[in-house]
Amino acid sequence: MSTTNTSAAPHRSAPVFGTMLRPSLKRTPEAAPVKDSAGLPWGCCVTPLAPAMDAHPNLSSVSAEDVPRCCECFAYINAYCMFERKAWLCSLCGTRNDLGQRYATSMQRAGLEEMQRGIVDLLEECVEVEDIHSADLRPEERPAVVAVVDVSGTEEFVEIAKSGLLALLEALPEASLFGLVTVDSTVSVYDMRGEFPHCYSVALNADGEIGVPLSDVLPLDCFLVQIKEHKDDIINAIESLS
Repeated sequence: MSTTNTSAAPHRSAPVFGTMLRPSLKRTPEAAPVKDSAGLPWGCCVTPLAPAMDAHPNLSSVSAEDVPRCCECFAYINAYCMFERKAWLCSLCGTRNDLGQRYATSMQRAGLEEMQRGIVDLLEECVEVEDIHSADLRPEERPAVVAVVDVSGTEEFVEIAKSGLLALLEALPEASLFGLVTVDSTVSVYDMRGEFPHCYSVALNADGEIGVPLSDVLPLDCFLVQIKEHKDDIINAIESLS
């Protein structure tokens, strides 16, 4: 399999992907014309089910609490953001954020663990099915979707989230399992097995952690419901968000 990377700068070394993705060269061209004019073959060997990324002891690590987040959407700084001299542009919403000294130069960023373009593959055993739309799927073969909604925002924001969830519901296979969680000052899980959804809320500790496991509040087999059998119940739960 060969492909052209059109995003990395000509002088920048290719990111390290361990055994999953091996580029033919250590440096990648900025655009297709640069690749063509170089006269060198460029491609990569892809092994989708290779082991997870190799450890890189030379990378500088930092705790998650210290990684900068976008002031608008709270996304973490990452290798897909654009950088200016004194700011970084969020890769999700485009908001300009102040650039800390840790990320001041491209050379510094190249040595940071949180700035690697790593690929996360499945670490758990998975079940393969030929047709996810089949009505004959066993429970363990059905796709499961859990929607986690932040309802601490404005009413307009919540309405947009509800519209997105309803559109998602229409796009999912009827055999899928669906679960709903909301987050504000508490974490709430929804029991959608009946016409009137029940909401169970769990308070957060002072450190922001959940006081009890959610599985103790609502077991998984009660939390996840099949869309085909409970679509109206799911819609009622989504419409109740506020």
